Amino acid sequence: MKNIEPANNDIKMIHRMTVIKRVIHWALFLALINNIITGFYIAYPFLMFGKSPIQAYSPSIGVLSTGETYQAFIMAYVRYFHFIGAIVIDVAFFVWLYLAFFSLKEPLYKSFMPFGDKMNEAFRMLKHYFTLKNKPETTRYQDPFNAIIFTFFHVLIFLQMVTGFQMYVSSFTGTSVIGGWWPWFMHFTTDWTLFVFGGLTGVTLAHLFIMWIIMIFIIYHIYTEVWRSVMWKEGDILIPFGGYKYTKNNIEAE
Repeated sequence: MKNIEPANNDIKMIHRMTVIKRVIHWALFLALINNIITGFYIAYPFLMFGKSPIQAYSPSIGVLSTGETYQAFIMAYVRYFHFIGAIVIDVAFFVWLYLAFFSLKEPLYKSFMPFGDKMNEAFRMLKHYFTLKNKPETTRYQDPFNAIIFTFFHVLIFLQMVTGFQMYVSSFTGTSVIGGWWPWFMHFTTDWTLFVFGGLTGVTLAHLFIMWIIMIFIIYHIYTEVWRSVMWKEGDILIPFGGYKYTKNNIEAE
């Protein structure tokens, strides 16, 4: 993957995200926002469509006690969109996992495995965040400190996926429309969460708690990308849009 160098020799453009990585990034972001919103409703249902005449002037306006059945299907709709978002997240996760090790152009494990010397680089980056001095050199790979954060984030996505599937499969009483192999496979791959989190209630609480951590990560990620763009003046916020960022050829200690 070649860097594009403009006429100004002090600045160069570094390619940081391929098209497929950008698609994964935005698909994951939009699906997470969708599932956060729908997940809040599933956990705390507060509304049902429709109202009866006797409720027109009551504090419970908007809560259906009489009316047509279709007016009370908001939970079904919300769960439907939640499942669609979950499918997008799962597909994006497994595509990312495949590219992490088998991408011909840019295997992600080179940036997401911060071991050895990269741990020292991660510490230097963390030190720079607190002191604003000695910024480590920017490369076309994820810096090791961000690599640690993003590795932890994908672990959270995995846990969110298996806990969600466990809640999904817990209601299966027999086979499914696509065959008995599906509920068997879901139980086989997710029943361990019942032991780890102490039953279905624990799995549900873990699923909700992980959602809050993911929300914190999203806020942190957006903030740090804006901060790096402002403080470093390298256009990090542009990476998920065009794939490129700017950097200096010779980065001196601040």
